[in-house]
Amino acid sequence: MMTVYNRSAPMLAALLLLLPSTSFSFVPTTNSAAKTTQLAAEPSQWLDVLKWDGAQPDFDVLELAKKYTAEPGYKSFTLRKIPTDYYSKDYIFRGPIVGPINRKDLIQTNNAFAIDKSFPDLDRQTFGYAIDPENPFRVLFFERWKATHTGEFSIGGTPITAPATGNSSISPVMPFSITFNPEGKIVYETLTTAVDRFEGNTMGKVAVFGLLETAGISLDNNVGDPVLVFQQKLNRFLNGIAQTYSKAEDVPRWWKSKAVAAEKNDM
Repeated sequence: MMTVYNRSAPMLAALLLLLPSTSFSFVPTTNSAAKTTQLAAEPSQWLDVLKWDGAQPDFDVLELAKKYTAEPGYKSFTLRKIPTDYYSKDYIFRGPIVGPINRKDLIQTNNAFAIDKSFPDLDRQTFGYAIDPENPFRVLFFERWKATHTGEFSIGGTPITAPATGNSSISPVMPFSITFNPEGKIVYETLTTAVDRFEGNTMGKVAVFGLLETAGISLDNNVGDPVLVFQQKLNRFLNGIAQTYSKAEDVPRWWKSKAVAAEKNDM
């Protein structure tokens, strides 16, 4: 039987779960022995730094994105199984209430959720790939998550558990983006909320929050929610096993926003 908690307790526990400086000039680290490319010195908007001073990719950006999202570890959201050579050491993930988070912290959090045990047939269905007309290194596409809750859900290091329900989970379609560096390594990934929140059967929730909804753990996940922000920062202070953002000193220098987790935009 699933333990019933008050509204704040499951939110805090599930958030344990998860799903800067002033200079723009730095040389990103990379495993590639080929070339290194300096970020734009004075972008008109701070994320324009990822346009690489107007460079053009010498690899097929669309095909690389499709290859990456076809990886079994990607499709099952078992991030530790994705080959590490896809990623730049300056990698960051940012979602509406998660991030900025580096790859190491993201994998640790993903492991704590153990989605592969509770939703072993999870399939991240991707479609609609397109290159951003304003950034040839950025690929945008859509995802729909489908899975069945056939295993007990638990979050490592927390008392949260939910027995298998056998329920199917179908999320609304959500937008996703991947930005590569000139060496063909992923430096930035983002997702955002549902295109149509009335689609699917997860009450408009996407990604991990949609799976939690299916497991019977219903959580609010609104940007700017002061209670949610407090819980996320408390978890960061307590250094919980699953985090929604990385420590400032562990975030690469190209990332400029100081807003973390569910905080509202600061720039």
